[in-house]
Amino acid sequence: MLIRLSVRHLAVVEDISLQLKPGMTSLTGETGAGKSMLVDALGLVLGDRADSNMVRQGAERAEIEAAFDISANPALSDWLTDNELDDDEQCHLRRTISRDGRSKGYINGRQVTLSQLKQVGELSIDIHGQHAHQSLLRPETQRELVDIVAGNRSLLKQLRQHYREWQQNQQQLAALKEQANQGQARQELLAYQVDEMAAFALTNDKIQDCLQQQQQLANAAELMQSSENALQTIFDQEDGAAYDLIGIAVRDLEKLQDVEPRFTNIVETLNSALINLDESASSLRHYLDHSELDPQRLEDVEQELSQLHDLARKHHVDIEQLPDHFQALSDELAQLSSASQNLEAIEQQVAAGREACLAVCQQIRQNRQQCISDLSKQITSSIQQLAMPAGKVEFVITPYADGEFAEHGADHVQLKVTTNPGQPAGDLAKIASGGELARISLAIQVVTAGQRTVPTLIFDEVDVGIGGGVAEIVGQHLRLLASSQQVICVTHLPQVAAQAHQQLQVSKKLTADNTHIEIAELDHSERIEEIARMLGGMQLTQTTRLHAEEMLGQVHP
Repeated sequence: MLIRLSVRHLAVVEDISLQLKPGMTSLTGETGAGKSMLVDALGLVLGDRADSNMVRQGAERAEIEAAFDISANPALSDWLTDNELDDDEQCHLRRTISRDGRSKGYINGRQVTLSQLKQVGELSIDIHGQHAHQSLLRPETQRELVDIVAGNRSLLKQLRQHYREWQQNQQQLAALKEQANQGQARQELLAYQVDEMAAFALTNDKIQDCLQQQQQLANAAELMQSSENALQTIFDQEDGAAYDLIGIAVRDLEKLQDVEPRFTNIVETLNSALINLDESASSLRHYLDHSELDPQRLEDVEQELSQLHDLARKHHVDIEQLPDHFQALSDELAQLSSASQNLEAIEQQVAAGREACLAVCQQIRQNRQQCISDLSKQITSSIQQLAMPAGKVEFVITPYADGEFAEHGADHVQLKVTTNPGQPAGDLAKIASGGELARISLAIQVVTAGQRTVPTLIFDEVDVGIGGGVAEIVGQHLRLLASSQQVICVTHLPQVAAQAHQQLQVSKKLTADNTHIEIAELDHSERIEEIARMLGGMQLTQTTRLHAEEMLGQVHP
């Protein structure tokens, strides 16, 4: 329940603070005094869109604070805990609006998003504005009304989840089908190209080996001659072979090692050179023994390379890139080949999702059908007490055609009304006048308010166009609601204000250079004066005071 609302520097509000009590509270005051400004301020602290023009002239920022008692609101308490915003069972909201257009929100001292402020509002307060009856003309409002009474909230949440998953699967299915249609020719081309390239058993090692073989076979004569010359120079030459010359040097230096010790390292190095020369000569002999001119092999290798070059040109890549290109084409072909399997799986998911949605829609429909008879009777009874003795409402539920459904169900929900005897029930927008619509809307709010889980209900001049005995009935209905929920009512009707447990008077104060509003809680004698003013205008008489005292006495004996 809302226990305190403080507003600073918002429009004509300079600095006010309201202490609100359980039961029914009425906010009264002259027309234009700023009663609805307080409701607007509450909307801002609960996340409504703000405008820098709302900041009071001469101030840098506006500030609104609201405090809630959440001891009887487990849904809000759990939400605060889940969002790590809980603080000893308190819920303190704060919203600032700067002149430069910036806006900040806080919950229990921690900065939050406007979305989080709105979520607190959804769990704590229902605000019925003075033009709320116009929304009743919309089919979605009529449907939501039935769903509140039918208790469909959890089912609708479940349906929305199923519906979104079904839509996502449908979008994926459509994309896969388009891809399949466009990819059929591509798949056939890829299959041909992959088969053609697979015959070459392409690998990076094979390409490099083929290129190297071609170079070696094409230069075989030169390679063999160079190897022969090197072998002669190193080892086989009779006069002046490198091996022999180094051997002579080693023997000469060995004789003088005792005289010059530094020759020892030189001798060791030369002996290593002799070993390396011997090994090199052996390798050259082995190469020459196994080498020969092979024109046929060269022709075979060059033919294979020619085919690989042709294949590379066909695919617009270099010959060294053929293996990677082949792998990429193979991967794409595999992906397209599996698309049909994915398509079948997604089709099954879409079908299953549709069935899941329809099953929940059926439960929602059953709940709607079970509640509309009693709901129609209760609203009919209520509007007949509100100066519409022949008034009658009924809800009609019509299933969508061809198994269609949406995230709110599979039904058209229509509110039909009769206002005069002998008339058939018709569409609300066509039958009800403006005043009748306001009364029907108020009756619905009163009848359904007990079905809502929020602890605080705010009615902002929803009783416009109502007076006399009807106004008294409206006040009685609101007071009855206040036995189970906190009710705050901005009203201009004395019959409604008299029913309140607490009455707050809003007044506008004018100075030479400024305007601001004040608010005060009225005691019993002050309530008599205020209700008398509401009854008789500015010129109060003893008669109007007695009438006001009588009205209060009937409610507060």
